[in-house]
Amino acid sequence: MARRSEDRVPKAYAEAYSSLIAEEKKPVFEEDNWYYRIARKLGKAESPMPFKDLKLKQAIDFLGWDLSAEQVSNTTTLFFAASFIPCVFIALLLIFFSGLPYYALMYVLPMLLLGPIALTYYVQRYPIFHADSIKMRSVLEVPEIVNYMVISMKLSPNLERAIDFASEHGRGKIASELKELSWNLKMGIYSSAEEALDKLAYKWGQYSDEFKHALMLIRSSVIEVDEAKRHAILDKAIYDVLEGIKDDMDKYAMKMRQPSIYLYYVGVLLPLMLIIMLPIGSIMANLPFAQLWVLVLIYNILVPLGAFVFARQILSRRPPVYEAPHIPDDHPELPKKAHIKIGNTNIPVILLAVFAMLATAYLFIYVFEPFLNPNPAITRPWDKEAIASYIPFFTMAGYVMSAVIFVSVYLYGSTYPKKKLQDKIMRMEADFQDSIYILASRLGENRPIEEAVEYTANFLTDSPLSRTYRITAENIKNLGMTIEAAFFDPAYGSLRHVPSKIIKNTVRVVIDSLSLGVQQGARVLLSLSIQLRDAKKVKEKVRAVLEEITAMMRSIAYLIAPLVLGITSALQKVIVGALLSLGGSEFIGAGPSAGIPVGFINPQALASMPDAMTFLIIITIYVLEITVLLLYFITKINEGDNPLALKMSIAKTVPIAMTLFFFAAWFASTMAA
Repeated sequence: MARRSEDRVPKAYAEAYSSLIAEEKKPVFEEDNWYYRIARKLGKAESPMPFKDLKLKQAIDFLGWDLSAEQVSNTTTLFFAASFIPCVFIALLLIFFSGLPYYALMYVLPMLLLGPIALTYYVQRYPIFHADSIKMRSVLEVPEIVNYMVISMKLSPNLERAIDFASEHGRGKIASELKELSWNLKMGIYSSAEEALDKLAYKWGQYSDEFKHALMLIRSSVIEVDEAKRHAILDKAIYDVLEGIKDDMDKYAMKMRQPSIYLYYVGVLLPLMLIIMLPIGSIMANLPFAQLWVLVLIYNILVPLGAFVFARQILSRRPPVYEAPHIPDDHPELPKKAHIKIGNTNIPVILLAVFAMLATAYLFIYVFEPFLNPNPAITRPWDKEAIASYIPFFTMAGYVMSAVIFVSVYLYGSTYPKKKLQDKIMRMEADFQDSIYILASRLGENRPIEEAVEYTANFLTDSPLSRTYRITAENIKNLGMTIEAAFFDPAYGSLRHVPSKIIKNTVRVVIDSLSLGVQQGARVLLSLSIQLRDAKKVKEKVRAVLEEITAMMRSIAYLIAPLVLGITSALQKVIVGALLSLGGSEFIGAGPSAGIPVGFINPQALASMPDAMTFLIIITIYVLEITVLLLYFITKINEGDNPLALKMSIAKTVPIAMTLFFFAAWFASTMAA
């Protein structure tokens, strides 16, 4: 756009335009992107090299990145080299120093190439993935943008003013493009607002046909002289967009169902089945999969990493229907950072975490171990076989559980005050939809704004929002503030400690509309109430569709997977013991004619298998990883990008899952013995 402006307007204006677009109008999520920062340093932006992938070129143009094909190619090459060279180094170490047989290297070395290949593909296609993600987020911002334009058009049928109003109060890429359109109109690059909207409509039409149709309706409403018919056209624009978005949400949610089931099969169910089969089968087939480093590589690195990458890919398709309020650390209702308030005392969370850790370690090591798993060297010193096979199960479990409890208590203690405040703000947002309807009804009766605000505060006595409205009314009455200062004054404003974008943005829209009169403000409030109601319906619809998946995942995370893996870890000891006892026989079977030669069991492979304690540690780490991964996936599905909800979920669920795992393993080993 900057090059086009230089051809059609004087140079000074073009420079001013370019500077403004670069410094103010370009969205933060584009300039601060890691890929864009790296690619800008690799090659020339004016390189003559053409783009071979048209889809990649379209994605880069959509993002507004000033990148050449050379820079994109160099970025891909850089990441391939950065990942391939370490793999070559590891391969050389394995070949010359590991002592692995040739057949084992044939399995291991190709696996090392999977990492560089996957990373290279991801980096090469990243602009497309990123553009698709922004398109999806932007499409979900369409109702808000259209509603702001409709509000402005109902107040004053002027397209330029509607563009300015929507760009000022909207968010995301569409809002930034509206700002650019507004500037281009002022610079004379477009002859009219109609021309500018036509360009925007056809650009976004391939991603949201409803948005294109809504812009055309808004554009056509200008030529309608009858006010009632004009309002009907504008209302239809909003209705069509909302219906289209609801259909899109259904499609997005349904697209996530099947991949989520695949994540369960590949990330949880298949490893559960293979945890015993893989070592036993590798012993029979003389393969290296029973060795310690292979089991660690598969179960503690590759499976969790692959499941995490797959989960991230699924979550990238999740519609961002709601953004949870961000709670700052310095909020006056919070205790000191990393402290929890008990009574009137702020206690450091780290002290509670250390106390809980020591108590857990004492319980497992000095209570459970001697009573539930006594050392046979003390209780049965004559039983040499029992002494040889004894493992200090609860001592190992005590170390793990004490670490888990430490992290969980620290996460819970440092997160709980912020999560409690966040829940309060979210309740305020839920009540806000009703409150603005009440406020609109009072303003519609031509009541003064302070009286309408005070009435709303008295009506919502059970809501935390009541105090906000009451402070607003007092600021207007007692301090003589304007309505804007009553809400937003940095020292006394009622919203100064309410970190909600929804509430603040809506109030700013209302304040702008009140400058045109109380009746106009009442109309805007009614429109915003409908918008918030529809946004809530979309959020509930997506959650309802995905509830079945998340319910299944939740039960797996803290119940099924820990129990099954605990039992499996105990069975491994029994099966390996049976194989070791059979390893000394010449044949396995009922008789010489029906037997299976012992050659099927490789004594060296049996010897290389990890012992029961080591195998238990491997499974313990896997249970921790897969539980956290499933909680991450469930929380992201239900809550979106809400780190407080994720921390609370981990703090509450992981200790339960690990406790079930250890007691299932102990119970199964006791029964097997």
